[in-house]
Amino acid sequence: MSVAEILFVVAGLLIGLAFQGGMLLFLIPFAVVAFVLACMNRPRLAGPNSTPSTAPLPVISLRNRSTGTTPVVAPDLRSEFRNVSGMANEPEAALKVSQVWARANADINRSMTDMLRALKAVVPHVNSVLVFTQMENPKEWGVRNYVNDKEISVNPCVRITENSGLVSQLFRSGVNRLLEGDLPGGKSLLYYVDNSPIKSVVGVPVYAHSSGLRVGALVMDSTYPNAFSDVTAQALSYVASAIAMLDYKGFYSAQKHIALQQYSGLYNYQRKFFQTMTVKDIYKQIINYVKDNVAYDRLTILVMDKGDEGTGRVVFCDGVDADQFANKSFTLSDKGIFVLSLMRNRPVERSFSPGFNEYVPRLTDNEKRNLNLRQIFVMPIAAEPEAAVANIAICLESSSSRPYSDHEKELLKAFAGVAGFAYDRACKFEQGKDLAMRDGLTGLINQRTLREKLRTEKIRADRKQYNIGVLMMDIDHFKSVNDTYGHPIGDVVIKGIADAISGEIRRDIDIVARYGGEEFVVGLIETDAEGMVETAERIRKAVQKLVFDVHRAEPLRVTVSIGAFLVTPTFNGDMAKAVNNADQALYRAKEGGRNQVVQFQIEAEPAAV
Repeated sequence: MSVAEILFVVAGLLIGLAFQGGMLLFLIPFAVVAFVLACMNRPRLAGPNSTPSTAPLPVISLRNRSTGTTPVVAPDLRSEFRNVSGMANEPEAALKVSQVWARANADINRSMTDMLRALKAVVPHVNSVLVFTQMENPKEWGVRNYVNDKEISVNPCVRITENSGLVSQLFRSGVNRLLEGDLPGGKSLLYYVDNSPIKSVVGVPVYAHSSGLRVGALVMDSTYPNAFSDVTAQALSYVASAIAMLDYKGFYSAQKHIALQQYSGLYNYQRKFFQTMTVKDIYKQIINYVKDNVAYDRLTILVMDKGDEGTGRVVFCDGVDADQFANKSFTLSDKGIFVLSLMRNRPVERSFSPGFNEYVPRLTDNEKRNLNLRQIFVMPIAAEPEAAVANIAICLESSSSRPYSDHEKELLKAFAGVAGFAYDRACKFEQGKDLAMRDGLTGLINQRTLREKLRTEKIRADRKQYNIGVLMMDIDHFKSVNDTYGHPIGDVVIKGIADAISGEIRRDIDIVARYGGEEFVVGLIETDAEGMVETAERIRKAVQKLVFDVHRAEPLRVTVSIGAFLVTPTFNGDMAKAVNNADQALYRAKEGGRNQVVQFQIEAEPAAV
């Protein structure tokens, strides 16, 4: 015989003796303790013929989260993860939470059933024993668990309110027990399917373990008149206290397990943050975390632009009307609620009732409007916690009537703190890496980085069979500019020309570098000879239009000479040779009078200008 079985026998004997009344009533607390210990030590069986083992977590569908039971003491985490059918994102965390609650419900339900069966066995003439608990509406009680004689059917879907039926008397603060011994009929007992021949009823309220509020009732009935006494009611009050304790302990344990899961997930993302050094990867980790842990109908990630104060863009949007927001730009002067959170570096939350027809912009006034998204929560992420303006914003929207819970918001707040630190670290790393790759004066990539980019682009061009145009350019008579106006003015000229070149190429596709001194190199991706020469001419004319104020009567104007070479898939040399060919064409442009474009040609062919 197991320890649990021995404790069950002891509990049964003690309860049986206690119902004899008199001084034996003091045995009830010891019976309750023995019963609770028996429930806690009861082995879990995987099947009818299996040996005791830990039962596996039940698989609960996300669309059917309900387990059929409701806790007497509803823990904070029980419904923290929304699970609304049809939402754009149903997170994996919701499944894990549902599984934990299902397991907790199953364990508590099994123990509570044993307790009710014990009561029915030791109290004479009992027809049904029922536990009522709060539903979603605190002013309604429903059947949580029951055992009864099958001749009379209990309605498990019944709802007891403050003014419905006999049991509703236990809602009243001044009523500590219900004891009826000669009922005229079963009309006042709403929990039966049909009118029942119940004559006696005894019931006591169930109090929440933590708050002491009434959250349900424990009720017994009988078809015999005057079947119960004051002793029975007193005994039920002890059992009701044990039920509340059992429920509280079971769900408190589940609550801790869920919190451990959630913060373990947060720790795993923290580790991922410190395994990456790029800002783009930080964005990916933020997106993945939110997708894994929070339900939404639309998720939008906003990022402030670096080095351009007051502007930002949407780097990710998923869900309803996502295409309307993807890659959209905004400024801090825009009136959107998302922008407000970024600008103040504070979380923002809004809830809109179903009849609310005035749309609140998310980014700008001209965006597509959707009045079905009724819940908004924005969590900003800042590299510096006390910064005036945040760097990133996680923007969640839901069509649910239930706002985002405090626990969901606390998880996102903890995550935002880690993400902000990781974002700052990645930005500084990329900034240091960028400084090593770029020219300090112009901001263009340097010669070493140019070689790496051209080599990589040549490999891709050979694979995909497209051309690369290489332009080598030099500022005409630049030495005389330095000699006449000084090196500071020379730096202004170099910076101005670098900006002019950048303005005439495709910034996200083509390559531009300061090659050294007054020389620049441009790599034109996927072009032809005509397009290469046309771009070179645009650059030449753009530089020719530049005017530099040198604080003299006449402003300074400069020109550039450009050599061009087209790298085709049949070109056998490397990109160093291609740059050298463009340099030779530049030399001929200088010899030919400067301020012109010359394309490199094989010696056997005449050069084309």
